Amino acid sequence: MWGPGSSKHVRTVVGGIAVGAALTAAAVSAAPANAALQGIAVDTLPGYGSSANGSSNYGLYGAGCAYKLSVIVGDPKSAKSTLEVTSTRAGRTVTIHTAKPTTAEVTPTWRPSAPGRYVLTAKLDGVVKTRTVNVGTGVQLPQFIRNGACFVLPTY
Repeated sequence: MWGPGSSKHVRTVVGGIAVGAALTAAAVSAAPANAALQGIAVDTLPGYGSSANGSSNYGLYGAGCAYKLSVIVGDPKSAKSTLEVTSTRAGRTVTIHTAKPTTAEVTPTWRPSAPGRYVLTAKLDGVVKTRTVNVGTGVQLPQFIRNGACFVLPTY
């Protein structure tokens, strides 16, 4: 079946497959051309309070309390634009942070002003990441009580 020149054909096919596989691997592992905004999260735990008797207090943050956000940037040195972090509730947007990222984790402080549903948004080099959180009425405790945690009043 295979003639005298067939080993050359097999080498060409195998070589072509190897080059194709190498190009595919390079394309899959290549980093994007931007700073690679990876996500936004609330680092501080939600407030604590009564969750008994049917309260829907679980995972609720407190208005009037301070929370550390965590915005992850894959390669801050390659950022072409400033990182903008905003908080939106009921159609009103407040800018929390706007600066060129200098570290892989940017940690601005977010202070929700009123109860409701908030959308936290991070934008960098055309990439947008969001996180939706629920906020109830909160009371920021002094530092000497539970390390300044937020007490969120029960919601029913």
